[in-house]
Amino acid sequence: MKPITGQYECSHHSGIGLDYFTSRLDRLTLQSNGRFALIVQERSRISHAAKSLLSGQQADTNAPETRREGNYSYQGNIVSLYFDDGTQEQGQLTADGIQFGKNFFEKVSDSTLLPPTHRLKSNMEDIAKGLKIAGAISGAAIKAAKTLQDTLQAAQGSQSTQTSTNSSLQGTKQPVQGYQATTTSPTSTPVQTTPPPSVPPAQPAYNTTPEQDTETLFCDQCGAPARPGKHFCNRCGARLP
Repeated sequence: MKPITGQYECSHHSGIGLDYFTSRLDRLTLQSNGRFALIVQERSRISHAAKSLLSGQQADTNAPETRREGNYSYQGNIVSLYFDDGTQEQGQLTADGIQFGKNFFEKVSDSTLLPPTHRLKSNMEDIAKGLKIAGAISGAAIKAAKTLQDTLQAAQGSQSTQTSTNSSLQGTKQPVQGYQATTTSPTSTPVQTTPPPSVPPAQPAYNTTPEQDTETLFCDQCGAPARPGKHFCNRCGARLP
């Protein structure tokens, strides 16, 4: 039977790959002196980094962990963990590891000091994949930012061209508007024209002759007509009545 001492791991897989970033890993180390150390990872690295960013802090990829220590004992297939805080937990020893409730801790190394080689290799592969993905995302983000910047510059250039065109058109129209203002300005003082003096309608000229003028006078001596008011006849010189 293999010795019980060594390192055990319980991996909580996310199911999306890149376990180094997306999964949680709990580790149990049983020392030969009867002591143990249980390290529980509270969140995945990517989840912890996202929480740090949302709280306004710098992204932290170091996964938060809780370390608990105590003494252990085993009898047959039963392994008992006695924590220093007074709690205890029992597990079932199997050929591949220890079952604690729903969590199975697989034995990965007989050494209690050196990290498991398979874990180092898996972590390095996940880190390389993560860097490759991050590079691709960064390149896409840079390309998208450049495209957006070019679009904004083109829009600003079009707007400035339209503004200059409108300004030139307004400048061309200004002289015409000034000329019209001088001729048809509503505020110009109206010219007061003096109407011609009213001329009374011409009355028809009638030769108004008094009634006495209408009477024809004749000379008593020669019978020649004479104008009223005459005292002597123009023909014979006799005195008119």
